[in-house]
Amino acid sequence: MSRYAILAGLAIALLPAAAQAVLVESLEASLSEGVYRVALVARVDAPVEDVAAVLTDYAAYRLLDPRIRASTVLPPDDQGSELVRTVVRACAGLFCRNVERVERVERREGELLATVVPERSELKSGLTRTTWQAADEATSVTYQAEFVPDFWVPSVIGRRYAVRALKNSTLQLFDNVEKRARER
Repeated sequence: MSRYAILAGLAIALLPAAAQAVLVESLEASLSEGVYRVALVARVDAPVEDVAAVLTDYAAYRLLDPRIRASTVLPPDDQGSELVRTVVRACAGLFCRNVERVERVERREGELLATVVPERSELKSGLTRTTWQAADEATSVTYQAEFVPDFWVPSVIGRRYAVRALKNSTLQLFDNVEKRARER
C-alpha cells in the first residue's frame, strides 16, 4: 500500500462525525415509459423538528439544491392550497434546460405531498411525497418522486445521463437538508 493511500485512509478515519453525510439506506432512480422516478430512504443526522423546518421552508429550496434557480411561494389557489413555483436547471449530459414547475403542496404531520399543476408547469405530471419521523436523535426520511416532462428528451440521454443525475441530485439535496438542519 502506498504512503498516500495510508495517509488518505488515516485522514478519512480522523474526520469528525459532523462531516459525515446522510446515511443512505436505499437510493434508486429509473426511467420507464417516459416516467422518471427516484426513491430515497435515509437517516439525516439532525433533530426531526429542524429537518421539518428545512423541508417546509419552500422559499429557501434553492439553497438545498443548486439545480433550483428560483423558488417562490405563490398565492393560494381557489381551494386555499399552498402553491410553490420552482425553476430547475435540468441537465443530462450536454442536454440542459430550465424547467418551470408549479406544485400544490399538502402539509401534514411528518409529511409533504407535492402535486404538479400541469397547466402551470413544463411537466405533464408529477408527484413528490416526503415523510420524516424521529429516529433517536436523528431523523428517518423517505422521499419518493416521479414526473413526466412535457418536452422531448432523447431516450439515449434520459437513460444514460438523466437517471444518474437524478440520483446524484437527490443525494445532494438531502445532504444539504442535513447541513441546514444542523445549522438551526
